[in-house]
Amino acid sequence: MTLLRTALVGLLALVLGNAAAGATEPIRVEIVEHGIYTLDVASTVRDDNGINQNVVSNICHVATTTMIPMKPHLTFGFRYRVSGTEPDGDRLVRLTKVVSFPDEVTPPGAKRPLRTYKEVFAAPIGIVGYIGYGFDEPWELMRGIWTFQLFRGGRLLAEQNFTVIEDPNAPTPRRDSNSTCFQMSSL
Repeated sequence: MTLLRTALVGLLALVLGNAAAGATEPIRVEIVEHGIYTLDVASTVRDDNGINQNVVSNICHVATTTMIPMKPHLTFGFRYRVSGTEPDGDRLVRLTKVVSFPDEVTPPGAKRPLRTYKEVFAAPIGIVGYIGYGFDEPWELMRGIWTFQLFRGGRLLAEQNFTVIEDPNAPTPRRDSNSTCFQMSSL
């Protein structure tokens, strides 16, 4: 009986071990840093919603804060890391970035007013990425709560709120030797 029990326990361990090896971890997103950033814009294209899409490099974190001064050319957002595994072993995950504005706006060239802006993109698992928004045009300068979210399908994975304030005396953080800079990897 002991030999049979040992064999059954061994077989069960083998089956469970193989099942665990093939198991997937749910996709998660961790916000690793948030606040104000500086960056270099290589090119800009206006999308159908009237929102500028920038190709950027040399992204530098210059201040950790959720209070954002309403100043032209200021950029804010967060860095994040995707973790987990896909059943097919794919190292890219499709995420949806949603930016909610404090008020409904109609950007130049937009077909209708917007309260939120959505963008679908592929994010690599295990690599730190960045989402942000910059005050490039006068219509974007809005006081209030801005919400940045990352979704996978209908599941919210990360959310960060920023309060944009009108304070003419607020300093604008600049890139210096204390800034944390990084390059976005291209796929």
